[in-house]
Amino acid sequence: MYSRRTFLKISAFLGALLAGSLLIRGKSSNTVRHILPAATQDKIVISVSLYEPASELEVMLDSKRSVKGTRIDRQGTNWQIRIENLQANKSYELELFSDHQSIFEPWKLKTFPESETEIEEVSFMAFTCPGGGDGFRASGREFFKPFSFRRKIFEEGLSKEPNFAIAIGDHVYWDLRGEDSPPVGRNSKLIKFFLGGYLRFRYGVFNRTESAESSNNEEVLKKIGNEQIADLYGTIFKSTPIFFIPDDHDYFENDDAEEDIVTFPADKFSKSAFKRMADLFYPPMLDTPNGTSGRTTGRIRFGKAFEGLMADCAGNMTLGDKKAVLISDQDEKWIRERLQVSDARHLAFIPSHPLGYTAGKWREWYPDVVAEEGASGTVVNELLSGLKGSLTTKVNKYLWQQGWFLQHQRLLKEISKRKGSRFIFSGDIHAIGASSIHQSEDLILEKDVKTFLVGPVSSSTGTWPSFARGISADNPEYISSEEIFPILEENGFTFFHIKGEKAAAEIISCGGHNPEFQESGSIISNKRVDI
Repeated sequence: MYSRRTFLKISAFLGALLAGSLLIRGKSSNTVRHILPAATQDKIVISVSLYEPASELEVMLDSKRSVKGTRIDRQGTNWQIRIENLQANKSYELELFSDHQSIFEPWKLKTFPESETEIEEVSFMAFTCPGGGDGFRASGREFFKPFSFRRKIFEEGLSKEPNFAIAIGDHVYWDLRGEDSPPVGRNSKLIKFFLGGYLRFRYGVFNRTESAESSNNEEVLKKIGNEQIADLYGTIFKSTPIFFIPDDHDYFENDDAEEDIVTFPADKFSKSAFKRMADLFYPPMLDTPNGTSGRTTGRIRFGKAFEGLMADCAGNMTLGDKKAVLISDQDEKWIRERLQVSDARHLAFIPSHPLGYTAGKWREWYPDVVAEEGASGTVVNELLSGLKGSLTTKVNKYLWQQGWFLQHQRLLKEISKRKGSRFIFSGDIHAIGASSIHQSEDLILEKDVKTFLVGPVSSSTGTWPSFARGISADNPEYISSEEIFPILEENGFTFFHIKGEKAAAEIISCGGHNPEFQESGSIISNKRVDI
């Protein structure tokens, strides 16, 4: 039961939130809301959203070639423009037109070098977990940093002039837990009732009996995406190709496995909602196993200097004990083949969930789970449970699948066998870190493999593992490794430099662990690690 005083405090808090929603910043004078591009050696794809609907949208290329856009939504505010048959390694001038009127100042965008071209130098930035509402707070905690903080991180990375950027997982946070609205206040029915009402008012409610493309569901998706993607990125990446790798929250669920609910494998609606959100707001992967644009597995190839193999560890995961996988069998086969045949001087495996790290989560490569001292049997991994314990493998993690680790072993073995430069980087876990893996259970690596947690962008006091799970992230018990950079619960990014035969990672912290420190998102510290 709640006292009248508690009820009034909650009501006041939610009333303030509601008032804030009615004072959402006014429409920009700019027609264009956001621009996000992707590129290969001969293609460019651009995702664009507008503040006002347009009947048509086109790009003028170098003031010579006009390419019409494809309308994605019903109203005409969300568009995708695909430009093919381009020259490799060439900078193009792009200009947006609507109804034959220019609506955005011309800007430059460059294609990648041909795959067999000798390229001396390439650099790129990588980050994870950029999603969440602008400075969203609840129950005395800040769950997501303000957009101003996140944009400053982006600006710091872009100031280093990367050839491209990689955003790894959790581009939106709107977890359904099998329901129609997010489970904010899951441990308090009263908070859930009030806050659920606020969220319904501001964004609407999904109708799971309809397609994600239905009029109602599209409207909800656009309200979420307008805030968490379009308004966050704006046009800052317009000249920097950016690749989006999905993870669990992009399917509108946290990866939970409890006695009353198991959120993955993603159901039909979650998969369709993910795809629709992605189509509306960010470009697809252009270089994929089957040769057509996709959303889950793909390749970045930058001349002969670099090849990156990207993989979603959520959308195609399965259950089935030893046969279970986090990456589909077909995609695993393709990744392993690329590891064997790629002639790139430097190669990176980029899964959405990290190798070499654990936070005790259910959907991990590893069986580590948070358990109280003296616990036995099976332990349920429950988010925000308040459980005090430590990471261990001495108990069973509820519904963890041995097949996930077996797939991990196959992939790690193939990575370790590759001659020349190879490394791993990934996201999902809200932390920065780097280590060198020597051994994984009974697999002794032919040569150590470095693995990086690239750093989150939006995390704050309500989303660090130390709060959400009662522990900090750590190396799994099955892994023998050497720490290169200590695991830090701080926001930031990793900037990779490749020059000739040498590769290095610049691990960059921008702080933001606690809003009381009043950090802006500017670089606080950096460390260079040779790969």
